[in-house]
Amino acid sequence: MRFFILLVLGTALVAGGCKKKEKPVAKKEEPAPAEPAPAVDPRNSNYIQGGGAVQNVRQAAKRVVNQHDMAQLGIIILDFELTNGKLPTVSEIKAALTGDGANIRKQIDEGVIILTGTRNKSGLWAYEVDADKAGGIVLTGPSANARRANADEVKQLLANN
Repeated sequence: MRFFILLVLGTALVAGGCKKKEKPVAKKEEPAPAEPAPAVDPRNSNYIQGGGAVQNVRQAAKRVVNQHDMAQLGIIILDFELTNGKLPTVSEIKAALTGDGANIRKQIDEGVIILTGTRNKSGLWAYEVDADKAGGIVLTGPSANARRANADEVKQLLANN
C-alpha cells in the first residue's frame, strides 16, 4: 500500500512538473489610424457608414426624393431653354420655381441643392450639397439627367463646367 501511495505522489509531482517558461510574444504593430472621413453635411443623402440600418433606410428615402426633385428641376431648366433658346441663369431658375417648384426653391435657398449657373448645355447644372466631398445626386445636361455620382466624378464635372 505504501508503494502505491508513493507511486501516486510521484506521478502527481512528475505530471505537475516545473513551471513552464512562456515564450516572449512579439508586440504587434498597431496600424496607423485611418484618416477621418470628411465632414459631410447631414442634408446629403449618401449612405452613412456606421449609421445603422434605420438611418440608412431614411437616407435611401431622402435619396429618392432628392433625385426626383433634381429631375423636376431639370424639366424646368429644359422648358426654359426651349422657350427662350438659352439656358437660364440662377436667378431665372429661382424665378421659374413657383407653384409645384416651391419645394425645390426652398431646397435651393437652404443650400441642399446647389445651382452651378453654367451656360454649358452638356455641363453640370446642379448638384446636392457636399456631393463634391462624398458623392451625391447631380443634374447634368443636355437631357436633364438626375443621377448619383461619386465625389471624384462631381469634381471632374465641376472642373469641366
